[in-house]
Amino acid sequence: MKMHQLTLALCLGFPFFAAAAPDYNATQYVNPLIGTAPADPALRSGPKAAAGNTYPGAVCPHGMVAWSPDTTQIARNAGGYAYYDPTILDFSLTHFSGRAVMYLMDFPFMPVVQPVTTAPDDDWTPFAATYSHANEVAVPGYYRVKLDNGIVTELTATARTGMARFTFPASSFSGLLIHASSINSDSGSISIKGNEVTGSCNDTIGGKQRAFKIYFIAEFDRPFQSAKTWLGNAIGDHNSSGNNCGAILTFDTATNPVVQARVGISFVSLKNARKNLKRENPGWDFDAVRHAADALWNRELGRIQVEGGTISEKQSFYTSLYHSYIHPTLLDDVNGQYPGMDGKIHRVRSRHHQYQNITAWDQYRSLAPLISLLSPDEVSDIAQSLVNYAQQDAAARPNGGGLPRWEQVNRNSAGMVGDGDDAIIASAFAFGANHFKTERALAAMDKGASQPGTTSDGFEVRRGLKDYLTLGYVPGAVSVTLEYCNDDFALAQYAKALGDPQKSIEYQNRAQNWEKLFDDSTGLLRPRDADGAWFDDFSPTAKKGFVEGTPVQYVWMVNFNLGGLIEKMGGNEKAVARLDKFFTNLNSGFGGATAYMGNEPCEETPWVYDFAGAPAHTQKVVRRIQSELFVAEPRGIPGNDDAGALSSWNVFSQLGLYPEIPGIAGFVIGSPVFAKTAIYLENGATIQINGHNAGPDNCYVQSLKLNGQDYPRLWLPWSALSHGATLDFDLSGKPSAWGSGPDAAPPSYDAVKQ
Repeated sequence: MKMHQLTLALCLGFPFFAAAAPDYNATQYVNPLIGTAPADPALRSGPKAAAGNTYPGAVCPHGMVAWSPDTTQIARNAGGYAYYDPTILDFSLTHFSGRAVMYLMDFPFMPVVQPVTTAPDDDWTPFAATYSHANEVAVPGYYRVKLDNGIVTELTATARTGMARFTFPASSFSGLLIHASSINSDSGSISIKGNEVTGSCNDTIGGKQRAFKIYFIAEFDRPFQSAKTWLGNAIGDHNSSGNNCGAILTFDTATNPVVQARVGISFVSLKNARKNLKRENPGWDFDAVRHAADALWNRELGRIQVEGGTISEKQSFYTSLYHSYIHPTLLDDVNGQYPGMDGKIHRVRSRHHQYQNITAWDQYRSLAPLISLLSPDEVSDIAQSLVNYAQQDAAARPNGGGLPRWEQVNRNSAGMVGDGDDAIIASAFAFGANHFKTERALAAMDKGASQPGTTSDGFEVRRGLKDYLTLGYVPGAVSVTLEYCNDDFALAQYAKALGDPQKSIEYQNRAQNWEKLFDDSTGLLRPRDADGAWFDDFSPTAKKGFVEGTPVQYVWMVNFNLGGLIEKMGGNEKAVARLDKFFTNLNSGFGGATAYMGNEPCEETPWVYDFAGAPAHTQKVVRRIQSELFVAEPRGIPGNDDAGALSSWNVFSQLGLYPEIPGIAGFVIGSPVFAKTAIYLENGATIQINGHNAGPDNCYVQSLKLNGQDYPRLWLPWSALSHGATLDFDLSGKPSAWGSGPDAAPPSYDAVKQ
C-alpha cells in the first residue's frame, strides 16, 4: 500500500488491509451513475423514474458524508437523483443508496448566480439549474457538474467530511444557499461567524419516535462579501433557528472565480463535527482529498481483481462491488463517540466503529456474506454494533433488548418484515467475522426469537411471534413466516457453532414450519387463518399475505431445505419445469407470475436449479440476468438496490458462486464471467478463479477442478477456500452433464427431528 493510502486509512480509523494484493486500478471501471435510471427506459418520470435509487455523488467506503446532487424529482426518487431529470435542485450532504423511502438529504447547498433578495423559504425551484450529462463526471469519491448557468460544482469526501470547489462564471453575483433541513424536516438552526457556517437539523426516519439530530460545520477559504440568514420569509443577520432557516452567502469572484468549502458532520454534537473536520480534512488541497478518496476505494475494490471480460462486464462488476461497500455507514465520530439507542452518548474502542443503516431484510441474503468474507474485521464491528444497540435498548425500555429490524442512525425504523439480523450475524460468524461479543449476540437473537413482546426501540422484534410459536405460522402472513423460518435456521447454525446443541435443535426444527403453509392442491405456500383454514381469496399472484411479492415468487424461498421443497413439488423434473416457466420473464414486478430479480425474495431462486440436478439451467438463467438486467448503463440495476442488496448479488453471480443458505458458509456453483479472478483475503490467502474459455456466450461448465483435482459437486464449503484455493472452470457455449450426477446436488439441511 502506498504511503498516502496508509496514512488515510489510519486517519479514518479503518483496519489495515493485510492481504498482499498488488496495486490495481479498480476505480476506473466504476460508474456511480449506474442505478440512477429506471430499468425500463420508457419510465422517465414519476415514482419509478430511478429504479436503483442510487446516487452519483462523492462518498468514501461506509462514509457518513455522501455529498451528492438532488434533482427536482426528489419527491419521487429516494436516492435524490433521477438520471432523466435535467434540473438540479441542490447538493446535500447525506444520502441513502438504493432505498425507496425518503430519507436523509440533510443540509442542501446550492451555488447561484442570480441575486437573492427574498428568503428562499421552502421553495428552492427558482434557484434550480439545468445541466447536461455531457458536462457531468461521477467517479468514486468525486463528482463534477457544469450547470447551464456556468457554475462548476466539484465534490469530494472523506469518511465524515466533504469538500466542495465552486467555480463561478464572470458575473455580478456569486452566491451560495445553505438550508438547515432534510427531506423529512425543515426544523433546524444556522449560525454565521467569520468564514464559518454551523448548524443542525432535527431529522427523522419517520415520526417523532424515530427522530434524531445531525450537526454540520462549513468552513470557507475566503471571507464572505456578505452573509445573512433567513427564517421563514424573513432575512436576518447571523443566527436563525426554527422551521425553514438557512444562510445566504455571497463572494467577490471578480479576480478569483473559485470558492472552496470544507464540511464536517456529526450525529453527536457540533463540537464533534468540528473535530471530524479538523482530523480528516485540515487543509485546502481539494485534489489531494479527491486522490485519497480514490485510493481508499481502490483499497476496498482491489480485494477482488479480474482479468478478461469486456469493459462493460468490468464496469458492471466493479460498480456493483462499489455499491456493496457504501452501507452500512459509520455512526461514530473520530473520537469514538456516537448516539446509542438509549439516547445516551457512547464511545467505541479505538480502531473499532459503530455502524448504522443496517437494513436486515435487504442485507442478509447476499451483502452480509460478501463483505464478511472480504472484510471480516469491518463486519465484526457491524455485528457488535447490533449487539450494542440491543444492550442499550434493554437498559432503556422495559421489554427491550431485541435486535433492530431496520436500523438507521440510532433508531429502529422497523421497516419490512422478519428478523434478518439473526441471519446477518450467523452468516458473518460462519464466514469468519468473529471478533465481537458472540454470546451476547446469541442472547439477543434468542430473546427476540422466543420471547413474544420483545422490542427494539419500542417496536416488536417478531410480530406475530406468539402465534408462530404455538401454531407454527403467523396467521395470514406467508412472507413473515418464511422469514422467521430462514432466521431460525440461521440461528440454529449459530447456536451450534457456539456450543449450544439444545438451542440449535430447537431452532432447526422450528425452521421447518414452512411445511405448515405448503398447500398440496396448488403446490404453493398459502396463507392460513388462526383456525388452520386456508385463505379462500388465493391465486398464484395473490398479494394478501405476501410482502413485495406473490405466491409464485415466494415459494422458492425455502433456501435451507430446497431438497424438501422439491420433493413436495413432485421431484426434480417438475421443479425444473416450474423454474423454466418462472424465468420466462426476469423482472415482472411485485405482482408478477414470473421472476422479479429486482427484489430480494427472488435473489436465491436462479440457483434452485442446482438443487434439482439441472446446473446448466442456473448457468443460463444467471447469464441472462447479467446481460439483460445488470448492464453498464444508468438503467443497470433492475430494482431498488437497497443498500447494496442487488449489487452484491451481481458480484457473486459474476464470480460463479452464491451463498444460498443463510447461516451456512458455502456456495452453490454457477459459472464465472472473467478469465481470471483473484480474491485477496484479510488473512493473506488468495482465492484464484480461472474461467477457461470465458466469454459472453460461454456460460456452461464442462468441468471444475479444485486445487487441480476434479470437483463434481455443486456445493463448495467455505472451508475449502478460506485458506486459499484455485478453482479452474472449463467453460463452453453448450450445456454439459457436469454437476448433474446423483451425488452432485448441494446438501439439503433437513430438520433434526427430536
